[in-house]
Amino acid sequence: MSLAGFAAAAPIETVPWNGHVGAVSFTFDDAYENQVQNLSPILEELPDVHVTFFLTNMGNGLQKNAAGFATLAKAGHEIGNHTDTHAHLSGVSDNAELEKEIVQFADNIEEVMADNGAKIRVTSLATPFCENNDKVSAVIDTRHFINRDCGWHGRNEWDIEPKWLSLQAKIWTRSGATVEEMLSSLDTAAYIGNFSNANPWEVSVKGGSWLVVLNHGVTDDTGDDYAINPSDIKKLFQHALENDLWVAPFGTVGAYHRAHFIVDKAEKTETENGYTVQWKIPNEHMPESVPLRVKIDTKSVDENAVVEQDGKILNAESDGTYVIEFMSKTLTVRKPKEGEDSPQDSTTALPKLQQNNRNYTKFTLFDMNGNNLGPVDGFAVPARFPKGSYIIRAEAKGLSPKIVKVQP
Repeated sequence: MSLAGFAAAAPIETVPWNGHVGAVSFTFDDAYENQVQNLSPILEELPDVHVTFFLTNMGNGLQKNAAGFATLAKAGHEIGNHTDTHAHLSGVSDNAELEKEIVQFADNIEEVMADNGAKIRVTSLATPFCENNDKVSAVIDTRHFINRDCGWHGRNEWDIEPKWLSLQAKIWTRSGATVEEMLSSLDTAAYIGNFSNANPWEVSVKGGSWLVVLNHGVTDDTGDDYAINPSDIKKLFQHALENDLWVAPFGTVGAYHRAHFIVDKAEKTETENGYTVQWKIPNEHMPESVPLRVKIDTKSVDENAVVEQDGKILNAESDGTYVIEFMSKTLTVRKPKEGEDSPQDSTTALPKLQQNNRNYTKFTLFDMNGNNLGPVDGFAVPARFPKGSYIIRAEAKGLSPKIVKVQP
């Protein structure tokens, strides 16, 4: 009897936090000039740290600082929406006004960034004053797949699905938190260290989690209670890296986290020579690319089973996992065809890839948020792009695509 069409649980399991012990997203609100001035040199020094800037035009912040934020966007940092006027959204009763603050301003951010040389897609929002309600969330959902509010410890566990339009964040203030407390929170997110002095709700953690941190200005000015010293934020960045946390933008981690709840529950359909898995995208405003590191059961199909997406064979990483594209919405595992070589383990060693450039015909550059920056020549980032980390995807007919992290 043919097994074609028979549905069963899909043997795909997403690797938590992209292979790290946990994750942290540092977010910065209000489009301050001191964020550009004081964070840029720190972020250039720490290329594995990528953060989110939630922009508003309050005080003409977007327009005044557009060039600086565009440069940060091209280096792989996320640009998000913090509304046009930094309004008290829960007090706005007119839907048209909410759409102006949220939807139209997101379009405006993209236009301003494009005018300054950064082609981006604004996918996330942070509510001003953390004010939110069902009406506000409904408008946010028409333009963004995720929203950050604030409060409490700001942690999200891997297998507990959060409210995507009301994620909590730990707030930094000089009077309300200490650097030591923030360092402890990074330990808790990584699920390491001695928790005896932690806050009561932090000692019950069961594993690595995603910590979201809300920051404002970055300056030594002690008169600004919401600002953090540049030396202190650098210390937090470095400690997050020391803890092997995935230090990535809010929208990047959020998309990975949200995708896992879909892919890991997707069912497989048996075919004559293997199986296929299909899933739906939960929100049309997710990033253009959402790479997922996953474990796939290939052994039940064949010792040399082939994993395919979009008609291209995917090679296993050195640890046996695969990097799949969530936005492709389907994946196939099948027996190799007669005469077809079994896929070899992929490598991200740049020198080897450079030697094999002649095999690939298409190279596409992405920033660390998955924004498509256009075609490039080989596995090299053009000099016109600022320092930072990028992704290059190499493709050719009949070859497995290569996804490589590079730095100019």
